[in-house]
Amino acid sequence: MRELVRGVRRADWPPLLRAALFGSRARGDFAASSDVDVLLLCRVGPAERTRAGEVNERLGRSIGRKAGVRLQTWTVCADDLRAGRRTPMLVDALADAITVWPPGASPLRAPFTPADAVFCAERLLTWVDNGGAEARQALQEGRWADAAARARDDIARLASAALLLTGDTRHRRRGTLRRFERRFVRTGLVPRGATRALKWAAAAYPRDGGRGQETPPVPPPLVATAPAGCELAAALEAELLVPLLDRMVALRATGQWISEDDEG
Repeated sequence: MRELVRGVRRADWPPLLRAALFGSRARGDFAASSDVDVLLLCRVGPAERTRAGEVNERLGRSIGRKAGVRLQTWTVCADDLRAGRRTPMLVDALADAITVWPPGASPLRAPFTPADAVFCAERLLTWVDNGGAEARQALQEGRWADAAARARDDIARLASAALLLTGDTRHRRRGTLRRFERRFVRTGLVPRGATRALKWAAAAYPRDGGRGQETPPVPPPLVATAPAGCELAAALEAELLVPLLDRMVALRATGQWISEDDEG
C-alpha cells in the first residue's frame, strides 16, 4: 500500500487527496485469499472519474503482481462525497475504512442522508424502467441467460430502492432480497405475492452470491425460467413503483427519514 500511494503521488495525474484501506482487510474479517481494497480519493471531476480509475487500477495491478497480492483500487472523486451524491457502497466503505495517507489524517466518514437515498433510488428506478424492454428483447433474440440476469437484477434493484429510502444501506444482492422480505413483506407493507419474485431472484444468483462479479451468471436451471422471471420483475415493479415514488416525494419535502409508522 505504501508503494501504491508513492506511485499515485509520483504520477502527474490524478492528484491524490486521500488513500484508505477498506473492505474485509479493514474490518478484520478477511480470509487468506481476500483482496486488499484501497480507496483513492482524487481531485477530479465526475467526468474524469473513469479515466482516473483506469490509471490507478493499472498501477495497482502492477504493484500487486510484484508483491504477490490482489490489490484492488477504487477511485472516488471529491464530488462523490457531497450530500445528495453519496452511494451506499461508498458510505459503508468509509464507515470501515482506515486512512493510510496523509499520515495522521482523521477518519473520513460520510453519513447516508435522505437526499442520497432519493438520488440512488432515482437511478435504480431508471435502470428498472429500462430493464423490462431489454429483457424482452433478449428473450426474443434467444438470449435467455441475459434476460434472466436482467430480471433478477431488476428485482434486487426494486428491493434495494425500498430499503435505501428507509436509510438501510448494509445489504447486497441476496441479502437485499432477504431484508426486503423481512422489513416489508412480513410486516404487511407489501403483499405476500411479492415473495414469488424474491425467491426466484434469490435462486437466480450463484451459490456464492456472485462475489467479485459485476453481473453474476444465472444458474442453468433458472435460465430456463427466464420468461417467468421477467413477468415476476414486471409485477413487482407495478406493485412498488407508486409507493416508492411517493416516499421519494416525501423525503424531498421533509429532508428527514420517514418511518413506516409515520406513513400509516
